[in-house]
Amino acid sequence: MTLTEPAPKISGSHRIQVRTSIQTVDAEQWNRVVARAGGTVFHTWEWLAAFEDAPPGRFEPRHLMAYRGDDLVGVCPAYVVHDCPRLSYLTELAQVDLGGPVLLAHSLAALDGGPLAVPGHEDALVSLIGALEATAGDDGIRTWGVANAPAGDLGGLLLRHGYATAHITTSYRCSTDVPSVADYWGFAPGRLRRKLEKERRVSGREYTVAEASADADTLVRLLHSLLEDRGTPTDVLPEAFLHAIKARLAPYERMVTAVDADQRTVAVFAGWQFARKWSMWLAGLDTERLSRFVPYRAMAARLIQGAVVTDVGSIDLGRSNGAEKRKLGAHPVPLYLALDTADRADRAALHAACRRLEERCQGADEQLDIVKRCC
Repeated sequence: MTLTEPAPKISGSHRIQVRTSIQTVDAEQWNRVVARAGGTVFHTWEWLAAFEDAPPGRFEPRHLMAYRGDDLVGVCPAYVVHDCPRLSYLTELAQVDLGGPVLLAHSLAALDGGPLAVPGHEDALVSLIGALEATAGDDGIRTWGVANAPAGDLGGLLLRHGYATAHITTSYRCSTDVPSVADYWGFAPGRLRRKLEKERRVSGREYTVAEASADADTLVRLLHSLLEDRGTPTDVLPEAFLHAIKARLAPYERMVTAVDADQRTVAVFAGWQFARKWSMWLAGLDTERLSRFVPYRAMAARLIQGAVVTDVGSIDLGRSNGAEKRKLGAHPVPLYLALDTADRADRAALHAACRRLEERCQGADEQLDIVKRCC
């Protein structure tokens, strides 16, 4: 089937192309911009291809590409969202009607969202945000926004443009650009280091912990086991989507697993490295055999060791369980849902809804925990 792409548009000082399939985009060119702009695996061509292969809901791609002359200087993955379990749950908590489909950049499933621009072309971010609004208008969509925008420059830019924002979750990240593993653990007082080391030895006593892959069926089984144990419907991570992610992101895969004496994988940290950033997106556990993450400490230590001794500059440990991740030297990074609309009255309603959303998701220890949609 031949896809007809929308005509290019001008936003700010950039020419913007809208692509309705990532398959029409050159993967190497797209990923080069993501790497130069400091993006993660969640912005890569492969992630977006997996999302197209087996989306966790109903999504139509509207990926934005910003050009200065003939040079691609910015990208913004985006989707017209018709059905998304995570977004439906958030709007239910916020008690807001978004008026139909939403144009979102790009997915609540990812640990990062929003536009990216290469160094020296930061003004492309403003052009891409403008193009997001224009694309929503072209498609007759009332509400548009950014999912999981990290606190910092992007969050500030969205606020300056009048977006309603809600701190919906927190991701925990470690800086591993240090000379040695011993240097990394230097942040902890001696007593805490000895305590953590003892816990790591005990937690790994009955298991073989290694940086090793889990096959797709095992990955799905362990992830769904943990979701069900925490009361999270598995439709947030459907089996087909996980299989697509496993296949498409194979070049970047770096997982940590725990195997018992019978050589059965009982726990997994599912992660992928793009450039110097290692994103540990999900955790899986055989909850029928283990009531809690028994090998957690040993797996976390193996993860950090693997990052320090390779070229990884930072690890994103993902969302939730903040108290444990702080003990590993992680710092919290708030992630926001930012929404906007053209109607003045609707914009006021969005701001009120986002305030309600923060209040109803608020958890302890700076962690916004959505209990029923914990991932």
